[in-house]
Amino acid sequence: MGIFRRKKKSRVFPILFGSCLIIVVLLIFGAWYTSKKLSNMSILNTDFVRNTVVKEIGQDKAFLFDLMPAFLGFSKPQTYLVLLLNNTELRPGGGFIGTYATIEVDGGKMDILALDGTENLDRNAPENWKVEPPAPMREYLDVDRWFFRDSNWSPDFRVDAERAMSFYAAEEGIAAGEIDGVIGITPTVLEELLEIVGPVTVEGVEFTSENVVETLEYQVEYAYKDKDIHKYDRKKIIQPLLLQVLEKMKEDILSEYRTYLNVAEALANQKHILFYHTDESVQQILEEEDWAGRVASTDGDYLLWVDANLAALKTDEALQRKLTYEIVRSGDDRYTARTTMEYTHTGNFDWRTSRYITYARVYAPEGSTLIDVEGVLKSGASITTDMVDIGTELGKQLFGTMFSIEPGQVKTLSFTYLLPEKIGQEDEYELLVQKQLGSIEHTLTLDLDFATLLQSAEPPEEEEEWYDGVYRYTTDLKVDREFRVKL
Repeated sequence: MGIFRRKKKSRVFPILFGSCLIIVVLLIFGAWYTSKKLSNMSILNTDFVRNTVVKEIGQDKAFLFDLMPAFLGFSKPQTYLVLLLNNTELRPGGGFIGTYATIEVDGGKMDILALDGTENLDRNAPENWKVEPPAPMREYLDVDRWFFRDSNWSPDFRVDAERAMSFYAAEEGIAAGEIDGVIGITPTVLEELLEIVGPVTVEGVEFTSENVVETLEYQVEYAYKDKDIHKYDRKKIIQPLLLQVLEKMKEDILSEYRTYLNVAEALANQKHILFYHTDESVQQILEEEDWAGRVASTDGDYLLWVDANLAALKTDEALQRKLTYEIVRSGDDRYTARTTMEYTHTGNFDWRTSRYITYARVYAPEGSTLIDVEGVLKSGASITTDMVDIGTELGKQLFGTMFSIEPGQVKTLSFTYLLPEKIGQEDEYELLVQKQLGSIEHTLTLDLDFATLLQSAEPPEEEEEWYDGVYRYTTDLKVDREFRVKL
């Protein structure tokens, strides 16, 4: 069926399109250019520089070097809207947008035009500008307008980026008419960079890779009051923190560039760094490299589970998730699928964690038909099929419902549905399971009953599972996972 057709990922691409705290590319290449004094287009375009870089990265990746002038502002200055996606408050597009930055890149040098909390931007929304939010957001966040901070409701980053640009302009954001691209990063990026550069101290507060997320959240949610900082200014600590990390990276960027490269590549693959560019030639490469956060188009089976934390504080940091996918072949050669998420809430009621409330959605092959839903509400009543939202989006069938988990509980939510007739009718079954943007690795377990002997599978099962009609496999969802079974 050939449903994926993904290019092999290059190891140098994250250098060009990674995050440098805000964009790794600007820290890595910006520091490199500064140290080498390569500050103009003519030097960058010399045969010596080009040949040196191409020799390092390989001739087949030479076109990436040729993209640098445009992306890093050597052809013309580039302006990027950066979304800081807090994945301890998970949203479909990676995490709650609590902070944003607007940066200009000119000749490889970065200038921060704005860095602020989204609540300050949303305060500028014109009274006559009213975009109705999705129903779950309206009900559980008690809002009647769709603000910039909640703009990433889609699991597809391009959709989110285009909406964020629209909302940013409507709320009169700085340089709104000049945005060339949108970059999303999660706090996981900051943790990984601090693992390399070591602790930094800002305003008397030490930030380490182990404590940076919780400490920063406490500083902007509570500690600012003790420091007599106005609530509108409570997130100003973020900019000096980023600049401190930048300065420490510059100290060893040349000697440790491979370390930064490997970390950037892993973060991009794990969807903690996300990109959208208005230049379609750049966007096409991002999508081909699978670093644009797109919901994939497939001909085979497909699964994506998406959670939206709605008014549940930063409780995602206390949740463990296990996703199970089962299919069973029936007498008419159709497959019935069952998707189950097990949530384990390891937290308590405190300043950071609470009851977990999620609007959970499953994206399945278009044409799938809901059969049943299983889950228990806080009241103890069972969730019924009339409580499930059913629709199509991004070329997929979706099923969604509200669900909650108390601290200390282990609860499951399951959707059972009939897959479209085309799935599994050929001699090879293919499945793509995509991870939610910004999510930390979940456990993924497959139990696929084909009712016929399997010839081979990729990845292969453990040897003791061979010689039957069931494919059983357990892995994680740190990255998207692809499976092929020859029947």
